[in-house]
Parts: sequence; structure tokens; C-alpha cells
Amino acid sequence: MDPLRQLQSLQLENRQAVVARVAELLTERGQQQAILEVRGQKLTVNLPADGPELKAGDLLRIMREGQSLTLLDKLPPAAETRLGQALIRHLPWQQNLDTGLSQLMNALSAGFKAPPGPGSQPGSSQPLPTTVREALQSIARLLPQVSGDTGGLILRPVQAPPATGISSSPLAGLAAPARPGLDAEGVRQWLTNSGVLTEARLAKGTLEAAPTDLKLALGRLALTLLQHQNLGADQFTRFTPLPSHELVTAPLQFPSPTTAPLGNADGGREAASPGQMLRLLAGMLNRITVNQLHSQLLTTRSGAEGAPQVNTLITDLPWMAPGGEVKTAQLRIDYDKPEREEKPENRRAGVSEWRLNLAMDLDEAGKVFFDVALRQNALSARVWAERQATARQVNQELGALRSRLTDLGLEVSELECRRGQPPTAATRLEHRLLDTRA
Repeated sequence: MDPLRQLQSLQLENRQAVVARVAELLTERGQQQAILEVRGQKLTVNLPADGPELKAGDLLRIMREGQSLTLLDKLPPAAETRLGQALIRHLPWQQNLDTGLSQLMNALSAGFKAPPGPGSQPGSSQPLPTTVREALQSIARLLPQVSGDTGGLILRPVQAPPATGISSSPLAGLAAPARPGLDAEGVRQWLTNSGVLTEARLAKGTLEAAPTDLKLALGRLALTLLQHQNLGADQFTRFTPLPSHELVTAPLQFPSPTTAPLGNADGGREAASPGQMLRLLAGMLNRITVNQLHSQLLTTRSGAEGAPQVNTLITDLPWMAPGGEVKTAQLRIDYDKPEREEKPENRRAGVSEWRLNLAMDLDEAGKVFFDVALRQNALSARVWAERQATARQVNQELGALRSRLTDLGLEVSELECRRGQPPTAATRLEHRLLDTRA
């Protein structure tokens, strides 16, 4: 198609301005050109020699003047573009929190891998420095502990005094839980300390001096390891993050693929070197950062083009299983608060809605998935269980659950359990992850 017909196909009025996206830069016979995406169509234009420096993904404001186009200005990156660019940098370097934290907890019993040298044997280890052990135990204290001593799984907060020396178990020195179970306030604190709200809490000045935030606690451990290696904090970026394979192949899938069991924490795993632990920490911090950026990107996109904004939060909630192995619950919360309608007949349309998706892999029950929606006092919930026995047991309890929810004043519209997994849409890394539509 010749340039004039391309221009006419855009159906622009004379002196009408429009936003275009730079899809590709070209050089044709010494002339700089750009392929622009305008209103869903591609248009090849010559660039002025004195124009701004451009790159693929930039947004431009152009205006039709007769049978030509004039470049008005280059637009600053949109919020979605900045978030997408930051997200894409971290995606390939994510480490699952369950495998990463399990290996860190293993260091409490295994110590450091002894450096090669005269007299050192392959696979030998050395005790952890006191500062490193204390930093590890600070992380362990943040993790609720799963206990099956009452016939069921109960999440309990771990209270841990400092321990010294290498012990036979990574949980040595951790005292018995002080409370009988993790109540609603405990769950709230668990979510708050997951690391996904770190920067928001820092901005508000609500973080305590104690390392109660997982992201900060991992950062403190990294700093302690660097100091042990006589390295400054700026050297942390020199350590290549250690990624999890499933997070490379499916970086934004929710729920993400679960990792294979690591086995008993008391044996079968070698000690890690300080360098390996730093690479592991870099990968876990990337995982938390990806969840933060992904949450912000989904929230920003939902309010585009005048649509109601839905606030989204995605995070991993780790807990400590018996024996020191760490597992995670994958959580997504969506909060839709439409603008309030003034007309009485439209007021219901402005009611806020909460939606919760939770995925867990339990030793006895297997993989279970929850999808809960709450709109005013109307609640609907679906549960999926991979194992037949788990699905049967959940179905047997649904009647009692419905009664308890009704007693709370909730109108239960749907409550069911199915076998299998919920349908999920694969997240694709398209150009819209990196830039805004024109």
C-alpha cells in the first residue's frame, strides 16, 4: 500500500492529533524510518533529522496536516510501560520461595560448604558464623509452622530463641508454639509480612525495627553473607540469581507449577557455599519483586480506557512443614470498588466485590484450589481437589460449612467441590506487557 493510501486508511481529519507507537526503526538509503502502529494499523514514515531519539516501544503524538504527518512530540513512558519493562527484567531470574527457603533452613543443620583447599574433603562443611545463624533464624521465626498433632493441619506461628552451633535438625532451638492456632489476625499478619507490601509499608513508615518482613529479612541475610565474605552491599548485584526452571517456562502463570519435593531436610542435601546462598537469595528476592510488579501491572491495566479499576494483589505465603521443609500457598486477591451510582436503581452496580484465589499443595490432601467471591453479603465458593479422597471429604463437609457461613449473616449462592484443577489461562508475554496501546 502506498503512503497516501495508508494515510487515508487512518481516517484522520485535517490537523487531528493521534498517539502512535514505534514498532520498528529502519534505515532505507540513508533515510531514518519508523514503522508506527496507529489505530491498529502499521504505517511507515520518514523521520526528521532533527527529531528526538527514538527506540522501539516509544509513544509519539502525531498530527495530520493535509497529505502529510507532523511529529508533535515524544510522550513520556506510561505507567504500564515502566512496570512492564521492570517486570521483564526480573522474570527469567525467579526462585521459588519453597525450594529456596528449604535450602536456607537446611543450612541451620548443614552449615556452610567448606571451601576447597589443603586438608578439606569433598562434601565437608563448617559451622555457620553467629551473625549468619541469627539472620537465618530471624527468617525461620517469620514462617508459620504446620503441625498435625491434633489430627489436622494447623498453621502456627513459630517462636524461636537464638541457637548456637550445628545441630542435627534445622529446627533445633525453635520453641513450641505459644498459641493454639493461626487466627484471623495471624493470617493478616502473615500476608502483611510476606514481602509483597514492603515498599508500601516503608513509604508509610509502618515497618517495625525488628525484621518482621520477609523481603527485608532476606535482604538482611544477604547483607550478612556479604559482610562475612568481606564484600560491600553494592557487590550483591554481581551474583547471578539462581532461577527455578518452572518459573522460567511459566513466569506469570497463576497458580504457578508446583515444585517437586526436596525430601527430608535432615539428610540428602549438601551444604551450600556462601556464594550459592547469595545466588539463591537473589532469585527469591526477584520472585517477590515479580509478584509486586505483576500486581501493580494488573491493577494499572484494569483501569485503562475508563474501565473500573480492580486492585490486585498476588503473593506467595510460605510456611514451615514438619522436618524443616518449606511450602507455599499461592494467593491472589482482587478488590473491585466501582464508582458509587447516585440513581437508586443502579446502586447495586456500585457494590464492592472481593475475589480470593488460593492454591496449596498439602502432604495428606494433595493439591487444593479455592475460588471465593464476596459481593456485599452474598458469597460463592468453589473448591477443586486433585485427589478423589480429598474431594469426597470436602463434599461431606460442605453442608456444615454452609450452615456456619449462614450463621455469620452471609447469603451463600454457590458452594461446591470438584475434582481436578480450576481452568487457567496461560499468561503470554506479548508486546502489551511492555507498552501501552496507542
